[in-house]
Amino acid sequence: MGAGPAAGFWPPNKLILNVCFLNGGEYEQNTVKSLVRTHYNSIPMRLRFKFRDTSPSDIRIQFTDQSKAYIGRQAEAYPDQPTMWLNMHPRLHTQDAAQHKVQSDVLHEFGHALGLIHEHKHPHCKAKWNYSQLMDKNRWELDTVRYNYNDDTQSAINTRWDRAYDRKSIMHYAIMRGDTQSGLMDVPQNIVLSESDKETLALIYPSVAVVKQHSTVSQEPAKNYKKEKRERKPKEKKVKKEKEIRPTTLEPRQKWDVSVINSPGVYGAYQGSNGASSVMIYGPGHVFVSGNGTTVAYGDCTVWASGNTHVYVNGSGSASVSGNATVQFTGTGRGDATENVSIRWYS
Repeated sequence: MGAGPAAGFWPPNKLILNVCFLNGGEYEQNTVKSLVRTHYNSIPMRLRFKFRDTSPSDIRIQFTDQSKAYIGRQAEAYPDQPTMWLNMHPRLHTQDAAQHKVQSDVLHEFGHALGLIHEHKHPHCKAKWNYSQLMDKNRWELDTVRYNYNDDTQSAINTRWDRAYDRKSIMHYAIMRGDTQSGLMDVPQNIVLSESDKETLALIYPSVAVVKQHSTVSQEPAKNYKKEKRERKPKEKKVKKEKEIRPTTLEPRQKWDVSVINSPGVYGAYQGSNGASSVMIYGPGHVFVSGNGTTVAYGDCTVWASGNTHVYVNGSGSASVSGNATVQFTGTGRGDATENVSIRWYS
């Protein structure tokens, strides 16, 4: 997958990246939280950033006079140490310029935390760098300039660039006239993720595919369950399921298409689903699934499921399932299960 080396991407069973601050005041911490929640946690991808006051954590932020971060899983090699550094007070001529620089830096470094590398290392970026200009501009040594700009670093070599070069990527440095030998290249400072950035992250960390990859239900019990279903009378099956998984009343529903497979997504509402369907929930909500369904729930959600169902619950949620079902929790949660059911918890 393009935009970063595959070895740096977080594994499929990783649903939450826990972040904690090692220093900083209310302004610094709240600014980072707001930017990340707005620009990253809104992407329909599997991974979510969760801010914690204490360890254990995957990403540890130290506020200092420069901005940098380890790439993806490199952070695992440095437990209990900073893995991201942020400069929240750049010395620029205007307040607007400083705010834009802070936003650009925060989103850029969190892109690194997800495994993305610099976009200007893309093979279709044909820039020939003016090293002396870049050394003066950034106050860096030559080796540091080459590491951050050249396309022959190990991370760039190990990246399979299968997306087009994107000048609007948040991972692209701002390029001023004079930064290249031709003196003609000009790339403005990007302060938001590009559409290509969002699409790439959704492909690297797909929301629904992870559920299908981690089923712990054996195949033989599933066959037995299908035989039992055929032997039951249709009326008895229908009445039983309505009593078990349907609430007495349902609130009005809200639906959006939120991924490439056109799975209905729910934001703070009720969702009922019958048959072979996939559902994603964001925020407080409730979902009722029967049949061969897949459910991914983010936030404080409640899930009722029956049939050959896969359920992922992110955050403080609960899941009640029956049939050949798999339930996996990240964070705190409660699981009630009947028949051939597997329940797994991830810390």
